[in-house]
Amino acid sequence: MRRTEIIVSSHSDFCFGVQRALNIAKEALKKNRIVYSVGPIIHNPQVVSEFSREGLKIINDVKEICALRAKGKSKKINLLIPSHGISPEVLRKNRIAFIDTTCPLVERVQRIVRDLSRKGYFIIIVGDKKHPEVRGLAGIAGKNFRVLKNKREAKAFNFPQGASAPAEKKLKRIALISQTTASVSNFKEILSEIAKKDFKELVSFNTICKNTIDRQSEAQRIARRVEAMIVIGGKNSANTSKLAKACRKINKNTCHIETREDLKTEFLKGKKSIGIATGASTPPYAIKEVVERIRRNDI
Repeated sequence: MRRTEIIVSSHSDFCFGVQRALNIAKEALKKNRIVYSVGPIIHNPQVVSEFSREGLKIINDVKEICALRAKGKSKKINLLIPSHGISPEVLRKNRIAFIDTTCPLVERVQRIVRDLSRKGYFIIIVGDKKHPEVRGLAGIAGKNFRVLKNKREAKAFNFPQGASAPAEKKLKRIALISQTTASVSNFKEILSEIAKKDFKELVSFNTICKNTIDRQSEAQRIARRVEAMIVIGGKNSANTSKLAKACRKINKNTCHIETREDLKTEFLKGKKSIGIATGASTPPYAIKEVVERIRRNDI
């Protein structure tokens, strides 16, 4: 039987920000501290489970730490800020000490948003309003911002009306920035729509991570060459979901899985060539396991 050709993307390791966050968390846990993470440290369930077994506890909101502090337990607690960050203003407001694993690229976007807010711009954030990174940016932006997810929302966008309308409406000064894991094509589409609006000034910052761009580009290149494409990563991972969507535009025979257990025999059947790409938070061992699963199907 002819072996299936497997092409693995060269961009398949943890990205810099994820690896850095995991290293910091490991060091904190080695010191036998009680460590709480505000949400998952990275968006990969398997890695989060591994760290949970090592003692990392997950909370959903900083308020939970405030509640523990009220009970006099705060001295034993170390709060860890995950790689996608949260609003620094929230931490300062509650006077909470923390271990920061925020990706330096996310911190850069936070600085840009803070500067734009101080200069009086109305800020448009391209991304998912439910994503922790975007929620953090929104917390920095203050009141004068809007999150736009796609071209349709951009077309419908207008400044708020009535008494609550910001002073920037008169100035018509707008700034566009992006979630670091956003789609390049989506960012360009939204920018194009916003540019059609009647604004006095428009500035844009393509703050999409280069690693995200490179992963998408390489994955799409592979998708053109193979019969089927497998994208490995957490279903809760924004960059992995967008990676799968980008591949699916080129190769309809694309599946997004978290682990080898998700890979169906029917999907592999008869395929002479299969490409593999991973999200920025996918552990390297996941690729090895999927390759082994494909090889078993060759027998």
